[in-house]
Amino acid sequence: MTHNFEDDFFKIDPECHIIGEMEPINHFPGVQMWWKSIDGIMRPLMQGAPADYMKELEPWEMQKSTDPENILRAMDKYGVDIACLLPESMMDTTGYTSRWFTNGDTWKAAQTHPDRFIIEPNLSPIKQRGVKNAIWEMEYWVEKGAKIFKYYSPEDTYINNPDLWPFYKRAEELGIILDLHTGFCWCPPGKSKYCQPIQLDDVARDFPELKLVAFHMGYPYSDDLNLVAMGHPNVYLCLSLLVPWAITAPYKFAKILGEAMRFAGPERIIWGTDSAGYAAQIGAAVLGLRDFQMPEELQWQYGYLPLTDDDKRKMFGGNLAGLLGINPSARRVGQASAATTTPVVVATPNQEMAALKNTYEVVVSSPLGELPGKAVVKVDGNSLSGTLSLLNHDNPFSGGSFVDGKVTFKGELKTPIGKMAYTVTGTLIEGKIEAVAKTKMGELLIRSK
Repeated sequence: MTHNFEDDFFKIDPECHIIGEMEPINHFPGVQMWWKSIDGIMRPLMQGAPADYMKELEPWEMQKSTDPENILRAMDKYGVDIACLLPESMMDTTGYTSRWFTNGDTWKAAQTHPDRFIIEPNLSPIKQRGVKNAIWEMEYWVEKGAKIFKYYSPEDTYINNPDLWPFYKRAEELGIILDLHTGFCWCPPGKSKYCQPIQLDDVARDFPELKLVAFHMGYPYSDDLNLVAMGHPNVYLCLSLLVPWAITAPYKFAKILGEAMRFAGPERIIWGTDSAGYAAQIGAAVLGLRDFQMPEELQWQYGYLPLTDDDKRKMFGGNLAGLLGINPSARRVGQASAATTTPVVVATPNQEMAALKNTYEVVVSSPLGELPGKAVVKVDGNSLSGTLSLLNHDNPFSGGSFVDGKVTFKGELKTPIGKMAYTVTGTLIEGKIEAVAKTKMGELLIRSK
């Protein structure tokens, strides 16, 4: 079986681990325990791998590498546009004396190809090192341009530990995307009791504006996670680690994906690799989803929907691109990558607005149907103000923000039944508006014509 690795799916990997050299820490008992668990992990992930697939792998893909250039080589081979570089913390394995790889080292790695790499700072552990310290570091990396972060609770405490509430509150205020490990920890000495999906229910309820991405589909408690996501639109489900089962155990993967699509929909499912230095992990994740189709008998037995190219496009990169404010129509694979090229970060507000008009004809989807409207926006640095016109009323607003293509502002709408407060969040990229206005009467979808 010969694969054509070229496709039109824009791909962002939210979980591309960068581990570094482990020899200096291999003497720790916790690290040795972690290594012993790897053999157990490989068995269920690799069992049933087709011989034809294994023939596609090149020798270099099976060799562990800490070099970012090797990650880029795999990305180019398998058509991955952007990788969020995620440093391993695993401080529990070293008795909380050191991390495996630092956020600072990851920043340096990301700068080697800023058009292809995004830093995803790992803020773990939070309680162990102090909530205030974790908040300070989060704020530091936000100032450096970071938008997506990781919290690995198995080395720390329960996801819904009330001691973490100030951290979640600040994360919500900063508008970041927070990735969390859910399900089992997979690798001891991490504790699985700290990362059960049902714990995410409390966080999502108390911080409804915080975008939460649950890694590994909460496996083996995927049904619990699906129900959490069903009730909380700020919870996204990530397929990382499990996508190779589309190749090695397709019916098992079909049930995991089919149930997620039933409860959350393809708009809140995110692809990922969970790669940890092996290019083969990136390849298996790409080919797994790209070539997968929902078996017809499961469509009949369980009511699963067939997987369309549009579904795959959303999962591979479209959904995460929307959260990050990245344009998924501009492919980065096959283009020159260098430290001097344009970074992944969207243009600064002044650069972006210079290329945009200030007045937009918009359509607002409401319980009354689609309503015509107009939006006038003004930018001063990162501040946003303007007027939202709807139902023959002009509704001025101020105090909003425009950062890296992301728009947020609050105001009041004049309606036939009086004024109604609203909060708008969305994107304004390349002259196109995609946003949601939340009101007491429900959500209003706003898009430019």
